[in-house]
Amino acid sequence: MKSIHLYTTLILLLALASNSMGQDYNNAIRLSYGNYLGISYKRMFDQEQGAMASVQYGENSLILTGLRVFETPAFPETSSKWFFSYGYGVHMAYRTKIKNRNLFRPFAPAIVHEGHFISPGIDGYLGLEYRFLKYPFTVSADLMPNFEFFGPGYFRVNLNTVSVTAAFVF
Repeated sequence: MKSIHLYTTLILLLALASNSMGQDYNNAIRLSYGNYLGISYKRMFDQEQGAMASVQYGENSLILTGLRVFETPAFPETSSKWFFSYGYGVHMAYRTKIKNRNLFRPFAPAIVHEGHFISPGIDGYLGLEYRFLKYPFTVSADLMPNFEFFGPGYFRVNLNTVSVTAAFVF
């Protein structure tokens, strides 16, 4: 019985892949690996703008993010496969342990706060994406800096949120 479900899923994915080959896409399911493990869904409204929703799990935290995304060709004179992405959005983070560093004393040890913290925040998004023209996949490098409010320090800046992402596009 399990093999029937596996074959059905494989046939559906191949049918989607045959319809989605090419440079432009409307939807993407993305898997990210970096400071956080994440899965996201990206919907492009046209060739230049869209939205993305993601769930990220990392060291003692779970983050739900919604972003407004814009795309433009990165190197239009040399290649039509590279795209620069940027955007902004908001997130809600649940954390059980937070390490804060003093920006004015960068070599001092981090202060660790343990507990249950829910922190809303404002996000930025930068990405460089490579699209395969013959296959329905993309790879990208992403940077998502953010600011959080209402944690143990009342304000937190996260600049180290770098990830590598692979996406299935359709």
